[in-house]
Order: sequence, then C-alpha cells, then structure tokens
Amino acid sequence: MTEPASGETVEKEPEAALPKPNHEHEPTSAATSAEPAATTNGDPHPRANAAPAPAPVDEPAPPDPEDIEDSPLSQRLGNAPTEAKVELAPEAARTQLAKKRIGATLKGYRLTKLLGVGTATATFEAVKGAGDAGERVVARMLLGDVAKSERAKSHFLRAGYAASRFSHPRTVPVSADGVDEEGATFTLRPYHEAEPVSRFVKTNEPDEQRVLKVAEQLLDILEIAHAHGIVHGAITPENVLLTSRGSARLVDFSVPPGLGSRRDDESPLPALRLGPFTPPERCKKPEESSATEQSDIWSVGAVMYFALAGVPPRGGAASLDELASATAKPIRDVRKEVSEPIASVIDHALSADPSLRYDSAYAMLGDVRRVLAGRKPKLAQSTGPVPSGVLADSSGGPPSTFRPPPFRTSTTGPSSQRGKGPSQWRGNLTLVVLIAALLAAATYVMLREKSEEVPGTPAPSSS
Repeated sequence: MTEPASGETVEKEPEAALPKPNHEHEPTSAATSAEPAATTNGDPHPRANAAPAPAPVDEPAPPDPEDIEDSPLSQRLGNAPTEAKVELAPEAARTQLAKKRIGATLKGYRLTKLLGVGTATATFEAVKGAGDAGERVVARMLLGDVAKSERAKSHFLRAGYAASRFSHPRTVPVSADGVDEEGATFTLRPYHEAEPVSRFVKTNEPDEQRVLKVAEQLLDILEIAHAHGIVHGAITPENVLLTSRGSARLVDFSVPPGLGSRRDDESPLPALRLGPFTPPERCKKPEESSATEQSDIWSVGAVMYFALAGVPPRGGAASLDELASATAKPIRDVRKEVSEPIASVIDHALSADPSLRYDSAYAMLGDVRRVLAGRKPKLAQSTGPVPSGVLADSSGGPPSTFRPPPFRTSTTGPSSQRGKGPSQWRGNLTLVVLIAALLAAATYVMLREKSEEVPGTPAPSSS
C-alpha cells in the first residue's frame, strides 16, 4: 500500500469491526489504554498502516556498589569472624620466638640462621638439603598473634609478590610461599650475599658519594615500580641491602598491588610496620592513611639521612604521637660535615607536607644525579600524593588506573613553563647550516660537471 498524497486521508472501518484479539491471559497496560489514537492532519481516524504505540520500557537502574559481587578472597574474609586487635609483643619475646624456628624445614629448605626480626615478621637464611652446601634462600615468616590473622596472611602474601609485577635487576622477587607445621605463613626468595644498610653504617665511615649512588639505585627502582602502580610502603635501612661492590637491592615490598578499600585490605600489618622511617602523615591516622609515592620518597630521604648521620631524622621519637608531630631535623644540624647540595636534597625529601616534597621518584633521581655531577639540585615540588595504582585525573573526572611511562618529567613549577632554551636553538641552527652547506656543495658539483661538458664530443670508450 502506498502512502497517500499530501492532504489526503485514508478512511478505515471502525475499530469494532475488526476481530478482537484474545488478551485474556495478557496484562493490560494502563499507559497504552490511556493513549489517544494516532491522527493524520487532525483527523481522528488513524492511518491504515499505523502500528500501536509501544509501551514504555523502564531503563534498568545502575547497580548499587553494595550489590557488586566481591572476589572469592573478599567473600572468604568477609565471612570470617571478627578478629581481635593484634598487640605488638616486646622485641625480646619476638626474637626468642623466632630463634625457636631455627632447624625447621620449609618446602625442603632448612632454617639455619636468623637474619633479622621485625615488628610482625622474622627473616631467616635457609639451605636446601641436609648439608650446608645446598642452594640458599631467604625465608620471611609471620610471627606471633599476627600469624593467626586471615587478613594479615592475605596482605602478607599479596605484598610479597608485588616485586613480580615489574622487572628490575635490583629487586629480589618472591619465588615461593607456603604454611609451616605451626600454621605460620612464609615466603621464599633468592639469597644474595649482601648486608643491610643498618649494619653497614655501624662498620663504615659515612661517604657522601656512596650514599648518593645507593640513593640513585633505589630511586631508579621506585621510578619503575611507581610507573606500574606499585609502592613499597616500608623502606627502612633493614630492607635496603648492599653488596660488596656497592650495588643496592630493595626487598620486602609491603603494599599489595592496587591496594583499595575492600574488606580484605583491612589488615593489621600496616599499623604494625609504622616506625622511625615512616612519614609523619601515615603516623597521624594509621587506619585512614595509605602508602603513596611521596611516602616512599620520604623514606628514601630518611635512609640517606641515617646513612650519613647515624640516627633517624626525628631523633628519639618512638610513639605514634611523637612520630606524627615531630619534624625531621635538618641534617646539617646533626652532622655539620654534610655538604650543602646533598643536605638540600635530603631535607627537601623529608618535608612534613607531602605536597612540598619531590614531584616523583624520577624528579628526586634527577637531583641526586645533578649532585653527583657537581651541579645544583632543582628541588621540584609535588602536586599531591598519588596512591598505589591510581593516577589523579586533572580534568576533574574519576581517577584512572593508567600509569605514565617511567621516564616522565615534572609537571609543576617553572620547568613546565620553559620553552626552547638557547642550547636547543643553537642545535636547530647548526642543523639548518649543515643542510644548507650540503645543498650548496651538491649544486656546485652539478654546475661544474655541466660546464666541463663539450658539445659534439663523443663519450670516452669504456675500452
């Protein structure tokens, strides 16, 4: 059937003459029955081929965040009974408990030596087999009441494998994990012949060049880690290892990749790991704060401070209230022999306000390399803390999990306003002059060959 011409209408028999469909078992839509019939140019009769108006369809409401299904790990921990608060045992009791584990076997490795005891973990040297000539590894194990916490176990294992999320020759990723006969969770990593900075400082004189080179290696690791959305969260002189050749190794990452606000992140471990090398903002409200790039920068500055001065930046502050309120003393007030350039780098990294520290590990790395080369540091400031796995969106939109490539420049301060400097203009001018000289030489050769040609002279024979 063709459409009628403009102004014409098609008459149709009354609707009652048509056979009425059986809607006995179909619900009647009140919206449809109340809708008037279609008209054409004001005529109450509908078009012959007009279809009934479809009933409105309700759009589905957006899902409630509370209704989103949790991961299996979140479900298991969410259904677990409420855990009692974990109290920190005295250091002597923790050391005694760790010594009792010597001789135990973990996945074929026998614990032979206690390397160190922390607030929640103990570190052992382990050897494979019965003798002492087998493969050596380092075993790290949860100690005391914290070893019974399901949330602590989850946090410990996920943080242990954080270094496996990126590749760097100066990190030592975890290679295996398990649970011993007493139910304590442990991890294994390759053994390196090295000693921690805390022990190295006691037997060696402070050396600014060596400290700068160690800081350069640490910041190079952190720049790559931060670019992958991973922060260390607990850098101390105990987990910065030095080999006999001065090469640094960073071990024991303490923040799980992509740490968020899920129930399985409510672990007692972060609060237990707070200490003299933790930045002040994390000591104020431990239950609300999280590790950021700027907290790693503060901890690197604190390790440099300790390596040169022999004491933590906040002196004898021990309790959380003291660590949160005390500010780092300028390093030259403690050790006057420290040169001004390295002192300015350390003091800038130890600013109490995270927004006044370095913009990134890469920015601090640049200043460390400038001081090593005998130049003045730039002391770039930060735009604010960036948590693990999240990059703030400057456009005002939601955060993004995208991370910029590792080699990025600061986006704040005068450096972002600079244009082409004199050195860049000189380089461009040199390139233009070189191209012009090549064109002139080519033109000269062509004109000379053309002028030497004699008309009518046959070309020389190849014989």
